[in-house]
Amino acid sequence: MASRRRPSKSNTPLDERQRMLLEEQEKVRQRVEQLNRVLEEAPRIKAERVRAQREELLTDRSTRNHHRLNSTTLADTRFEQSNSRSTGCTHRRPLKAEKRQTRLIFCALLFVLLLLVVWLLSVWHGQWPG
Repeated sequence: MASRRRPSKSNTPLDERQRMLLEEQEKVRQRVEQLNRVLEEAPRIKAERVRAQREELLTDRSTRNHHRLNSTTLADTRFEQSNSRSTGCTHRRPLKAEKRQTRLIFCALLFVLLLLVVWLLSVWHGQWPG
């Protein structure tokens, strides 16, 4: 009876279909495992993001002026050194020079105005009988 059995063909359409289904099943199983790992890691990733945002807010607040949180006024940041400016460079000398230059221009304009008033008075004085 053993001789009556036909040798099994390995390339039958059913065998090929079964092999394809097994490969597809393996791909689906790997995808499910990957999604399960993502679902397990999601709360941890979210907690890390929240912690990082909290730390960023805390460091941001520590660099600003300390003022009450319930205050409706903004912190005065005029005299703080910001990161965009160079911290080692102070502009006090150019400001003094600029003030000096402005004072000189003001005095010159005042002198010109005084000369104009004197000239106008001399012209008008000659026109009016008196």
